[in-house]
Amino acid sequence: MTSPLHTTLSDRPFGVHFRLPRWKSLIVLISVPVLLLLVQILVFQAVVMIEGPADPLKPRLTPLTILASGISTAITALIATMLVARLARVSWRSVFSHNRKFDWRRLGIYFAASVLLVGLSVVATALIAPESAGWGGFDVGATTIGIILVTLLAIPLQAAGEEVAFRGVVVPAAGSWFRGVRPAIVLGIILSGALFALVHVSIDPWFVSYLFVFSACTVLMGLISGGLEAAMALHVANNVLVGIINALFAGNDATVVDRAAGSGPGASLIILMVMNVAVLGTVWLIERKKRSATGPKVLVSAG
Repeated sequence: MTSPLHTTLSDRPFGVHFRLPRWKSLIVLISVPVLLLLVQILVFQAVVMIEGPADPLKPRLTPLTILASGISTAITALIATMLVARLARVSWRSVFSHNRKFDWRRLGIYFAASVLLVGLSVVATALIAPESAGWGGFDVGATTIGIILVTLLAIPLQAAGEEVAFRGVVVPAAGSWFRGVRPAIVLGIILSGALFALVHVSIDPWFVSYLFVFSACTVLMGLISGGLEAAMALHVANNVLVGIINALFAGNDATVVDRAAGSGPGASLIILMVMNVAVLGTVWLIERKKRSATGPKVLVSAG
């Protein structure tokens, strides 16, 4: 017989809404980045066979590498979801939302808001610090079209998969080390950001700082909204829109991502950090309006 599922902790917010024993938490925290690395190694073998080996600190975003990234991240998210649900003995749906069903309408609203704010950040970068964006000449050829098409297909898998793995799975696992809600959330933010930065294989302080800010904002979005919809919406909107813009200004060639120290374009990343905080504020305002219209449903314990 299989063990019965545990219920999630209804008096705690999303992100710290189920707990694991510490040894199980360690398994999850170690497994997520290791799984992603192993799956990427396996999936990228096909890319290496066709395009040859790539520099990990200066990867080229070709259609094949973008597709491989989307597939490998989606597979990792699926395995990580099954793993944490099994170890915590909760429904896999608990990874996506808490005290309610996953809300596709919410996802659409937050995606529209994120597209608007990401678009404004791109315009701000073009006006304030165009040199920091690393854009070349505008050109649309076969390579550009291929990159854009694969971006529209694979990047949503990659972006949503990272949110599932690093916010839906890692944050509750990290928060399991504390019974109190506040310290659990703080540790969840720290470890989620650290592992998220680790798998991006960058040693540039600007880019690492951006990843921590992005991670913290998406964790807080889940805390405020009770699910992953807002975080997924921002991540997908950001990666798809920025990916398309970069492709259009790459001179009909693959974009090169420089992750070495000192490579980070500080000004453009600061603008993106401000945008992340703006999206977080938007989520707070929308959820506050929802609560005022329907009334509070859950009292969150701070103990």
